[in-house]
Amino acid sequence: MGVSERQLELIKEAAEILIGDSRLTSEEAIQLISSSIKKELVRRGTTLESLNTSPKPDRTSFIRAVVQHVQEGIQANPYWRTRHIDKLIESFYKVLHDSWQRER
Repeated sequence: MGVSERQLELIKEAAEILIGDSRLTSEEAIQLISSSIKKELVRRGTTLESLNTSPKPDRTSFIRAVVQHVQEGIQANPYWRTRHIDKLIESFYKVLHDSWQRER
């Protein structure tokens, strides 16, 4: 799966949110987000391109699933844990969701 420039910028922007309040490096955050996106795409048997043209509920569901994978990844690694996981994940979700809304 190739990543478009927009998708790369979105991943970088979302990674900044994760880096801000956790102990993830930029590379770790990007890897966690990318693997979460790939995991959910495989689970759904779809591509980002087809999600871009799908109805809003499908996109929202996809974003929520990716955010859940990221949250699980952070919580599974004791070095990355943060005391403010709920606030961190809420900000992360907002960046992903708002970005998709701006594009359409």
